[in-house]
Amino acid sequence: MNRSTSQMLAELEEDAQPKPPPEEEPDFTGWTSKEIDDWRMAQIARMPGTDFLAMVRETNRLPPSREPPTPPEAYAAWDARDAAILAERAAKAAAEQLAERPGSAAAQINARATREAADKAAHAAEQAERLAEQAKRRPPPAENPEAPGSGAAPEQPKPKPQAQARVPKPAPEPEPEPKQWWEERARWRKRSPAEEEDFRRGRPLYRCLVDYDPIEWFRAEQEEGGYDPFK
Repeated sequence: MNRSTSQMLAELEEDAQPKPPPEEEPDFTGWTSKEIDDWRMAQIARMPGTDFLAMVRETNRLPPSREPPTPPEAYAAWDARDAAILAERAAKAAAEQLAERPGSAAAQINARATREAADKAAHAAEQAERLAEQAKRRPPPAENPEAPGSGAAPEQPKPKPQAQARVPKPAPEPEPEPKQWWEERARWRKRSPAEEEDFRRGRPLYRCLVDYDPIEWFRAEQEEGGYDPFK
């Protein structure tokens, strides 16, 4: 007998055994939402395959729900309620430890702090539940906010577009005068390695004793006699 056949026979024998009656739901007072969901999921996991398929078919036959979607305030209220339940459990555990060790200063501080935290969590849960109730009484939003009807904002008259004042065009800038060839050459001239070193140092290493003007030299070359830098 191979493994698949033996496994099939074991499953048939398990299905043939009498099933225990379904466990009744306990009182969920003091349970968090996660604990309730875990209990229900455990019950579904223990269901026979035929019952599970029947439940799925029955769920698929149900008509779509017409209830409004759950507002975010309801989820916040569930979280706040769970936090208050856990804080109350911590406060009760700290009170039991204090009863066992009444002379312990650490137990007294822990009991006082956990009780204050539990009271704050309970107050926050009450406020969250109050906001959730107000959100349930709020009318649902309209599917088309622009369409007239209940739940839609009244249509506001659109302001007429104002005529824009004409901005005068700026006067055209005058064309720059053409530069001379030496001006263009001086503009694109690069520093020599020595000038780069002087620029990095912040001061020249050597000082020129005679100032040399290339433009004056060019003008003097055009005239007779040439250019003498020692004049």
